[in-house]
Amino acid sequence: MKRFRSSQQASTPEHTSPVTRQFKSPVCRTSKAQSPVITEVSEQVEELRKSLQQTESEIKELLAAGCDERELQTHIDKLHEYNEIKDVGQIILGRLANLEGLQTKDMYERYGLELND
Repeated sequence: MKRFRSSQQASTPEHTSPVTRQFKSPVCRTSKAQSPVITEVSEQVEELRKSLQQTESEIKELLAAGCDERELQTHIDKLHEYNEIKDVGQIILGRLANLEGLQTKDMYERYGLELND
């Protein structure tokens, strides 16, 4: 084992003890130039928290008013069924129009339907 004999040799950078060297963190520190990004993200997080609180409050109000999630699912299921039936009707009108050489909108007029139906 080699020992240092002089204080000059011990204080050179290649011979400095890890204990006496200043610690350099491997983590990059944020500069003042990046702080607006951090501020923006913090503001977005705060807005999301407020939105969550508002949504939870609205859910509590709906539950207190007697609304039920199962009832909502029933309405959603009925809307899906309605949309499927409507799609079939539009397909039929489109095929009839094709057979007669007309546009689909002409078929709507013939059967007294509105284009928004």
